Amino acid sequence: MIRKYFTFLLATALLLQACSDDKLDPVLTLNKAQVITNPASSTTYTLTAATKDDAFENITWTAADFNLKNVPKTTYVLQMDLAGNGFTAPANLTTTSELNFEISVGELNNKLILKGAAPDVPVDVELRVVSNIDKKLDDIYSDVVTISVTPFGAVINVKPVYLLGDATLAGWDNAGALPFTYLDGGRYEIVTTLTGGLNWKFISTLGQWAPQWGTDGTGTPASGPLSYRPTESDPDPVAIVAPATTSQYKIIVDTALLTYEVVEYGDVYLLGDATIPGWDNTAALPFVKVSDGKYSIITTLAGAGTNWKIIDERGAWAPQWGSDGTGTANAGILAYRPTEADPDPAAIPSPDDAGTYKIEIDIVSLTYTVTLQ
Repeated sequence: MIRKYFTFLLATALLLQACSDDKLDPVLTLNKAQVITNPASSTTYTLTAATKDDAFENITWTAADFNLKNVPKTTYVLQMDLAGNGFTAPANLTTTSELNFEISVGELNNKLILKGAAPDVPVDVELRVVSNIDKKLDDIYSDVVTISVTPFGAVINVKPVYLLGDATLAGWDNAGALPFTYLDGGRYEIVTTLTGGLNWKFISTLGQWAPQWGTDGTGTPASGPLSYRPTESDPDPVAIVAPATTSQYKIIVDTALLTYEVVEYGDVYLLGDATIPGWDNTAALPFVKVSDGKYSIITTLAGAGTNWKIIDERGAWAPQWGSDGTGTANAGILAYRPTEADPDPAAIPSPDDAGTYKIEIDIVSLTYTVTLQ
């Protein structure tokens, strides 16, 4: 009887202790979502080229309110989209821990034109703020504010941007950062070597740390959102991590839509018993890049009974391109071997007569041609 009573007391004590422990671990919950306080819904704006450098509006919102007060800073992402798009691909205007963001008339105008708005035609524009605390909760959305904006003709002031970081050839030297090439809208590109696993950012003024772009911490080495730092008093954005493999890459950044993309853009090389280096993949001959995905080389080929292939990296057998088996010595379809675990493609036959030939390949459309010079 005493043993049963003692067991009952022990179980009760453990239950009470568990209940007590639960009270020591409160759960973070949302009391009230953030609310956009300016601009107000149904406000009408007309943008003009004459005021492109002026502030459009100081967009403000209240703080998200949580049941716990001693928590990390809340991160807010201000998003914009044309009405009816459902924010399927919104423009992220800023990522910040502040409760406001100011954008110029010209910047807003460019973003609207790039989203498909027509000049001099009023368009409904939706704004919302997305918040979170270190990804401890699901994203929290404010109510959507809808305003009417009439943009002017697309006048995009092209300002240079420059790449830097320990993943780049420039290092963190902001005076020696590497220039991007302007494409269109807010898009820029650069083809350069990145050191695997290290970091990069870009700036708009040599010798200065702001304006600066990084990411918000959610991006991957391949793509993601950009985070903009307009002045040195603003928080430093997170650096973007380069892909794991050191190689040549094309980086495309969009300063209007605040996105980036990184794709491997290495050279390609010729080898085979029809070629000067033979099958020595460490000495393969480099092609010359003609345009995106297209390469050519003028070289000697040994003649009938010999073959050639293409590799993406000296010293490796994959990625590799050969023939799909239907081509001739003069033209055909390339077969791609992404890894050494994939089947080895057939070699491409050399023309019957030894001589100097121009080989042209397209690794996008997977074609090759061979022409006697």
